[in-house]
Amino acid sequence: MLDVKRYLNTKMDSPEINIISKTELKKDSKKIQALGRSIAELSTDEIKKFNFPANIQQAIKEFKAIKSNSAKNRQTQYLGKLLRAIDLTEAYIVMEQLRTNSQKGIQLDHYVEKWRDKLISDKEAITEFISLYPSSENQTIRQLIQNSIKEKASNKTPKSYRQLFQVIKLIINNLQ
Repeated sequence: MLDVKRYLNTKMDSPEINIISKTELKKDSKKIQALGRSIAELSTDEIKKFNFPANIQQAIKEFKAIKSNSAKNRQTQYLGKLLRAIDLTEAYIVMEQLRTNSQKGIQLDHYVEKWRDKLISDKEAITEFISLYPSSENQTIRQLIQNSIKEKASNKTPKSYRQLFQVIKLIINNLQ
């Protein structure tokens, strides 16, 4: 007769067995569903970077078409099921690259805002900016700075303020 306890103990002690609990499987499933939902909520251009099979692309299209929240939850579960069947290493890498690019864009916007505010508040800052970012737009920048100051003084809409931001961003992007 086979001694069950001894058999289980020897099997449990062997390094080949890797038991994953049901709770851990559910957690992994939820993570994959969350990844699928976040991918489905991206723009179509960003989704194309993932190179998913046709069935997953179709599930993402269906997710985008759904308006009901409960139906979106069901579609998220289905998308998670499809994603569990493939290797997601590349998908995680692409998702991280998209997050990084987004953070860089935000940092650039903050940098441009600081320059805009510095240019408007300090008259000497224009020479520093021109030395760092030589461009043919120097006269335009000076004009926009003056117009921004006038708009602020007369409580008008900040049209030049916004244009100054765009011009500074364009100059910084062209030189990077």
